[in-house]
Amino acid sequence: MTNLTNTFLHEVEMELNRKNFMVEDFNIETKDYQSFVDLIIQYIYLPQYKIECKIFKDEERFRVEFIPGTVTLTVKKDKLTKYEFFQAIGEWLTNTYNEMTKTPIARQVNNHEEILKSVQEKIHSIGEEGEQFFTKEEGEELRKRLNELEELYEKSVVEKEENKQTQKKELDKFHSEINTLRGHLEILNRKNWFLSFSVRLFSWIKRNPDVTRQVAGFSRELLPEEVRNIVSQEALEQLLPPSSLETTSDIESK
Repeated sequence: MTNLTNTFLHEVEMELNRKNFMVEDFNIETKDYQSFVDLIIQYIYLPQYKIECKIFKDEERFRVEFIPGTVTLTVKKDKLTKYEFFQAIGEWLTNTYNEMTKTPIARQVNNHEEILKSVQEKIHSIGEEGEQFFTKEEGEELRKRLNELEELYEKSVVEKEENKQTQKKELDKFHSEINTLRGHLEILNRKNWFLSFSVRLFSWIKRNPDVTRQVAGFSRELLPEEVRNIVSQEALEQLLPPSSLETTSDIESK
């Protein structure tokens, strides 16, 4: 358990929701030490881009180091106030976005919103059937598929992510999202449930592309047939950013 307050962590998440990003685009870790707390924020798609902060307990003094900088690759700042710390996060996000747009991955990340919009427009056009609620049998079948998806995703996270803290955080979030989808089966009509599922599917793709790559086909099968026609398996593969190994290899080759 970290010594950082929930209020402060919420402020950090709010800062990450700005400047063309979502908080789901980042891994956030904390480590407690006797005199300070380490806060590490890493951009999922380009893991070498991160900001590390030491927060000293006695006087709320901040020391940060982040990659990338504006001119040099690494930037270090010391004796920052809380306000200056959040300014540093903003500077890091701006630099990360500028660097990201110079790489092929930007085209895939930026394409997500357009594809999601197309999927949701197709769901909205389902018609009267979309206004109906799931039958008991349909609900049980979808619940069974969600259980299978949950098992596959958990297995993939355990295989792909070595850091136990990051692993637990991702699985806790995913289990919560699946539980929400289970609950929605009884209170949302077909159209709204598929909309809810599509948002989460694209969130998983953005948040954890290497893991989603392994369960993408199964996730797609949960969508109605009309929507699957525009989200083919090939299209889904194109949505997925390169694996971390591929991304690192591309950058090093440059």
